[in-house]
Amino acid sequence: MGFIAGICSRDQSDISTQLYNMAIKLRHRGNSAFCVFSKEENGWKIFQCNDPRELLDVKISFGLVGRHLFLDENMEEIPYSDCHNTRFLLIDGRIFNISHIRKELENSHQEKIKNSGVILHIIEELQKKVFDFSSIFSKLFTLMEGMFAAALILKEHVFIFRDLIGIKPLYLYVGPKYIAFASEKKALWSIGLTQRIKSLRPGRVVRFAEIGFTSHFQAEFTKSESTHRQLELYRDQLLKSLKTNISNLIPQNSFYLLLSGGLDSTILATLLKQMNLEFKPLVLGSRKSKDIQVANKAADFLNLSIETLEFDEITLENLLPLLLYHVESRDEKKINIAFPLFYASKYISEKQIKILFTGQGADELFGGYKRHEILFQENPEKLVEALWEDIRQLHSVNLQRDDAVAMAHMVELRLPYLSRNIIEQSMQIPISFKIQPPFRKVILRQVGKQLGLPEDLIQQPKRAIQFSSGSYNILKKLARKCGFTKDFALKHSFFSPTQLFIDSLAYFLGFPHIDPQIIKFCENESIAWPDSFWKYENIIHKIS
Repeated sequence: MGFIAGICSRDQSDISTQLYNMAIKLRHRGNSAFCVFSKEENGWKIFQCNDPRELLDVKISFGLVGRHLFLDENMEEIPYSDCHNTRFLLIDGRIFNISHIRKELENSHQEKIKNSGVILHIIEELQKKVFDFSSIFSKLFTLMEGMFAAALILKEHVFIFRDLIGIKPLYLYVGPKYIAFASEKKALWSIGLTQRIKSLRPGRVVRFAEIGFTSHFQAEFTKSESTHRQLELYRDQLLKSLKTNISNLIPQNSFYLLLSGGLDSTILATLLKQMNLEFKPLVLGSRKSKDIQVANKAADFLNLSIETLEFDEITLENLLPLLLYHVESRDEKKINIAFPLFYASKYISEKQIKILFTGQGADELFGGYKRHEILFQENPEKLVEALWEDIRQLHSVNLQRDDAVAMAHMVELRLPYLSRNIIEQSMQIPISFKIQPPFRKVILRQVGKQLGLPEDLIQQPKRAIQFSSGSYNILKKLARKCGFTKDFALKHSFFSPTQLFIDSLAYFLGFPHIDPQIIKFCENESIAWPDSFWKYENIIHKIS
């Protein structure tokens, strides 16, 4: 985990201040030293610093900076290097199947492999036989299971790439003066780059140079036709794959599981317990919320000691400006969904724990949404492609949001349902084993039965987190408390008081691309922001 960022100027002007600003905006994502690469005539100058102000003394026109989130300093370093110190890696993320990959490498690499640095040793071996970078990256993506956005730095090339699922974010900018990339948009916003920002497509490898980003490889999921086997065979295969992936994801130290009481997280809790793995279940919501009630029922059945974290409008009031800042979105739905995870990450970070498991991805894989059921009834064949599209869009709809709010507190998310192997296997399951109206996620309910879960937990209906946790109502209450009532919004020709509240706060924080109507409203109205908000005024542009 951590961050990566880079910038080069087309006119050879100095970019040290911009590189510093980006490092400051992203420093919350890691705990290692900052590692800086500055391009020289004969290669790269590399140095590390604990104080990013040292970047200001490096006069360069092309540079990269990164910071890693160390869980075990004995197994991690920055930057990673190959056996000959000619290839380097900055990475936001981790490779989880390292023990398997070791078998692909010669014995001479074994003692030099440290965590995600395995990537460099694979490349080192492949370049002895293959000179085409596309072929090298094809092999690399086939071997690796993990979540990552990374920069591979060679003497003459810099390649940046992102995992196939898109669990880790990466944003690109191409403009008339600068070419830049960063782990979060706010790093680009802070140096005045607010237009032309695009998310790097998951699975893509691009070369980073003064001319822009040149595509070199695109990884794709392997699609196979569904084979008609018994449901029990698919169930057992899925169960086996989940156990394998959980084993790969388990950290050496303590970790939490976000337990809502829904089917997805309850299955994970059951597997963790049956595998004799120590973990801490956590549920959060407003007082008397559905999630707290159902999660406690699941915990009672599994004989787990669950931690409960309640929130109200005061909690949200104290966190909302930072929540918007880290989510980088003014979308009301995204804010509602992000708040529980943001608060949970803050809570476990304060307990010095850095890993949080969640059940993200199960709905997209197994047809968990009402729209899936509707489409199935209209045309089952169309649902297959709709599920693939959900997987392809998962990075922009959910994963970038979730990574941003967890990493705001230096917490690393681990997602047992989202590995390439599980996705490809799950998409071979016949659609009739996923949806049988009025039931959705049928195959996952069969997994729950196989694990011995009671019927009331297996048949728990899908509940949107913003409603089941209570965050939807809490945000509306806070908006009203700040004066954004329905009548107030209509008086100023706005339909939604909550969205007006969020848009106005985004303007207060310095967000780019605010609608002119919102700007005019904010400049003409005297909004009574809570005292706790004022320290965040124009935070987007502050560098400190």
